[in-house]
Amino acid sequence: MINFGVQYYRAPFPENRYWEDDLRRMKDAGLNTVQLWILWSWVESKPGQFQFDDYDRLVEIAGKHDLGVVLSTIAEIQPYWIHREVPGSEMVNQFGHTQVSQNRGECHFGLTPGGCTDHPGVWERMAAFLATTATRYAKLPNLRGWDCWNETRWREDADGTVCHCAHTRRAFHAWLEEKYGSLDGLNRAWQRRYGGWDEVLPGKGAAHPYTEMMAFSHFLTARANRLGAKRFDVIRAIDTQHPVTLHGPCPCSELAWNPTPLDRGNDWAFADHLDGVGCSSFPKWLGMDDADFGLRIDLVKSAARGKKVWLSELQGGRASQGFQVHQPVDALSQQRWVWNGLASGADTILFWCWRDEVFGCESGGYGVIGLDGLAEERLAGMRMTGEVIARNQALLDGYQPSAPTVGVLFSPQSYYLQQAQAGDAGAVAQAFHGYCRALVRKSIPFIAVEEEHLDALDNLQVIFLPRMLVFSPAVEQALARFVERGGTVVTESECGAFTPQGIYRYPSERMLARLTGVAEVGRRQLPGELVAAELDGAPCTMGLAQWITPLERGRGRVLAEHADGALLLEVPVGKGRVVLAGAYLGEAYRAKNTPGFEDFVAWVVRTAGVKLEVEIVEPLPTDNAFLYTKHGMSQGRRMLYVFFQEQHAQAHLRFQAGFFQSDRLTDLISGQDHVMTPGPGGTLELRLPCPPWRFAALVEPV
Repeated sequence: MINFGVQYYRAPFPENRYWEDDLRRMKDAGLNTVQLWILWSWVESKPGQFQFDDYDRLVEIAGKHDLGVVLSTIAEIQPYWIHREVPGSEMVNQFGHTQVSQNRGECHFGLTPGGCTDHPGVWERMAAFLATTATRYAKLPNLRGWDCWNETRWREDADGTVCHCAHTRRAFHAWLEEKYGSLDGLNRAWQRRYGGWDEVLPGKGAAHPYTEMMAFSHFLTARANRLGAKRFDVIRAIDTQHPVTLHGPCPCSELAWNPTPLDRGNDWAFADHLDGVGCSSFPKWLGMDDADFGLRIDLVKSAARGKKVWLSELQGGRASQGFQVHQPVDALSQQRWVWNGLASGADTILFWCWRDEVFGCESGGYGVIGLDGLAEERLAGMRMTGEVIARNQALLDGYQPSAPTVGVLFSPQSYYLQQAQAGDAGAVAQAFHGYCRALVRKSIPFIAVEEEHLDALDNLQVIFLPRMLVFSPAVEQALARFVERGGTVVTESECGAFTPQGIYRYPSERMLARLTGVAEVGRRQLPGELVAAELDGAPCTMGLAQWITPLERGRGRVLAEHADGALLLEVPVGKGRVVLAGAYLGEAYRAKNTPGFEDFVAWVVRTAGVKLEVEIVEPLPTDNAFLYTKHGMSQGRRMLYVFFQEQHAQAHLRFQAGFFQSDRLTDLISGQDHVMTPGPGGTLELRLPCPPWRFAALVEPV
């Protein structure tokens, strides 16, 4: 079932005098679900004494108005008694300073960062809260599911990198021992001579030897992964019927600027264990355009790999952060986000939130019915979408997006290396998202492939490797097999130049040099901001970032030149090919849109033999606008989503022969039928006028 709902209660607000009328209005607005935050600090304000009276009343009212309930267990907002009941549980930062807990800025009651969950006493009490909550509500008739960890927060209000307490150090050493087998195994891998585990120190910060910082960053990711799995396990042991998911503040690939990158966990690892993953999205607040929003949903879908995809906090109304005025949220934009999520396979969409907030830095913002002047039009938009979902529940619930044959490799190890040098992993994140953004703008379906989940390569024809600085042996072997069997690999400067332990490899010793017979000649200063390439006779200009590393000439086809070697080189390998870029093209594109980069990405895909089932004949992308499509199947019927922008009056689309079984499509939103006409080579063509909502959800007839 598609859950279409809104977050309502973050205790103790909204006050109970609003509850009955608000939940009735939600139902009237076309919503079918309400989410409630169950705060540990609130329900167990005294140790061992749980008070759920307000939640009991809210779920009762929800049932009365035929609303499903999603329960979000907020165990990261800890009770005020935690340090009294669990002495020595405080987190410790990299300077050895004990972290003083306090109320979180946007939460009225409860402590952060609270006690370290590596302390067994903290986890024991947290697990008891989760188990007590699950026991109370597992059999709730209108329960739709659990969001067991909100935005995977665990270190809010910590001053610096945490945690360096004795419990976390022991956990770090245990993780290393599990990874390397023994201290001797660690010494061999790290090329060290440690005499005891107490000598193995976690990384303290950037610009020291990479090894310890990379290892500690990786550990913090794994620690979050395990904590998510443990929270799931507690609830799943009690409730075996309802989905249990979690969500981050964004796709994990965007977690590059925290004290340590990816320290809130890895979405792929979460999806290995849980029933699904999700993320928050505040497009108006954070200035996301269609490409930025579209790619983040594709990234969550990529990590979920067929499991649940939740848009867990989608912006409801105007954002508020202190005494600022942010953009209002118009209904056209908001419903566009909803249908983009549905087109990507999301089964749960939850807005943040119903009413404007009334406390702290978020006061006066985010409410669907908030006071930014657009509440009524938003409610009308909700009603429209809610009615369409209700009429087509089975069709939308059964929808599966088409499987892509183009991938972008996501490398957490490269994030860890970049952070160990620069203090954040922003450059790697920008490069990765640059390629994803270009694919979205070109309407080329893609999947993000995480470096420890390489089985996804089996179904791909092309894989892009943006600023992938680190190769493990498993990655090397998988990529070699991929290209030798006929795949296309696209690399950037110093690809695989480091081991997962942060040890530099000379250019001639790297896997790509062995595979292609071509090595880089070393780092050079940028010759300018742009590089000119020629792609099968067509000129193409792309941006450059940081440095260049020209490539030896003598093998393959040179696509872009430099005085010291090729800057873009196509080399045949086995049945496939490697396109080597001695530059950072994706990062430069992310910083400044260059149509030439999009043309390069599309050229790679086309010349790899990828057959795009949907071709956008017009309008073609411009700097400020692009039309894009998504498609999939449900109940044996093809579905096509088309997203216009205000500059577009019509879309001219061409479909490969056999893509549709009928020449007629119906728009689920307007009910209007559209007839396709024959095109060249057995194709079908559709000229689709831009509808009032600027998006269409088309389906074949039964």
